Amino acid sequence: MTDYVVDGAGDSRAHGVDLVDGDTPPIRLIVHGDLPTTIEHDGRTWLATGGSDRPDPDAPPIAVFRPAP
Repeated sequence: MTDYVVDGAGDSRAHGVDLVDGDTPPIRLIVHGDLPTTIEHDGRTWLATGGSDRPDPDAPPIAVFRPAP
């Protein structure tokens, strides 16, 4: 993913990430630097699966990660 969002806390370039697990509300993260293929969060490993399931054409792109099997 080459697109970025701007993190209002530091005004630096970052990636928007949603951690998606079934029907539970996604966890939204801001990842600074290069977007990894896996993310460790809350004792779980999450794998990159692509872009948003429901992209908003007026919003920055959001990467989607799902739990590792």
